[in-house]
Amino acid sequence: MKNIAIIVGAGSGERFGSYKQVETINNKPVYKYSIDAFLDSECFSQIILAVPKKLLSVILNQLNEDRYKDIIVCEGGNTRSQSVYNAFSKITENEKNKIFIHDAARPLISTQIILNLVHFSKKEDAVVLAKKINETVKSVKAGQTKFTVDRSTLWTAETPQVFNQEILHDAYDRKLDNIDEYSDEASLVEECGYEVKICENRSLNTKITTKEDIDVISINLIDNVFFGLGLDCHSLEKGTGITIGGYKIKCNLKSVAHSDGDVLTHAIIDALCGALNLGDIGQHFPNTPKNKNISSIKLLEEIISLIPENISIENIDASVVLNSPKISKYKSKIASTLAPILKISESQISIKGITSNGLSFIDMKNGWGAEVIISLKRWK
Repeated sequence: MKNIAIIVGAGSGERFGSYKQVETINNKPVYKYSIDAFLDSECFSQIILAVPKKLLSVILNQLNEDRYKDIIVCEGGNTRSQSVYNAFSKITENEKNKIFIHDAARPLISTQIILNLVHFSKKEDAVVLAKKINETVKSVKAGQTKFTVDRSTLWTAETPQVFNQEILHDAYDRKLDNIDEYSDEASLVEECGYEVKICENRSLNTKITTKEDIDVISINLIDNVFFGLGLDCHSLEKGTGITIGGYKIKCNLKSVAHSDGDVLTHAIIDALCGALNLGDIGQHFPNTPKNKNISSIKLLEEIISLIPENISIENIDASVVLNSPKISKYKSKIASTLAPILKISESQISIKGITSNGLSFIDMKNGWGAEVIISLKRWK
């Protein structure tokens, strides 16, 4: 007996306001979180993804990595029930399999929950993952409570739900013309007389329904927040301009350095290296002929390429120490130059310009510098 997964992501997102299955969390489409959890379990011979017709080409393009080469993508139906049936019809294995049906809009599903469900369902014909209701439940009509419901027997059904393949086949043979009357496959097989067991889930497995759910789920997908500190200084001499964060400012100065002397970009690189335990800028880019007068932005792009996929930059707080020229009128242009390279928005970059403020013990007449604190998120 093999395990086959059907991941349902064919909804139109009418209540959500758009296709929620392709909304991104940490630059990753929502539906991929479910696919990855099933793949990582290494328990499934087939994974079938049902998607809207309008998203077929988009999702096929997003799944062009080797990791997803065996994923079967099919067109969904007009309803959830029809989408599951369409995916079920794509199964190429025989009748002796376990079919796991999961909503793509539940990205918090973990590999451990799936493994628990695989083990639990081995000796059961039909299983639904569910949570026991612990809150007081009221029956309400016209905005007024009528009575308190006995919650001792109440559970909320989730996904994945698991069925022996022949049970689903029988249910579809008997009820295919009326499958839209059933809110999930568990209620469909119950109607056909099959017993459905409960597998209790105590982990968060929220289904995305509204835009606010994205924020809640994003928070619960964060594993850790950590920081890095970067500091860089260079001498100044007469010239035609300086580069700050990749943006060239014309003035009567230039930065004395082996590269272009962009202290802000150098500080960002060192902050990233520190946070990721990658050493320092000198280790990666020594003073060799290859790096002579090189753009610091190119160096930053190389370090960005070393950031693992499950880590994203959350915020950059930078202070640039420079007596002249004043950088206040250039801050937005500097941020707009850095943002696409760092793969964040301009609002996540704070740049402050400070001077020596006439203090004789801070001699910045012939030099300048930058300090950067960077915060990063590690995602589950």
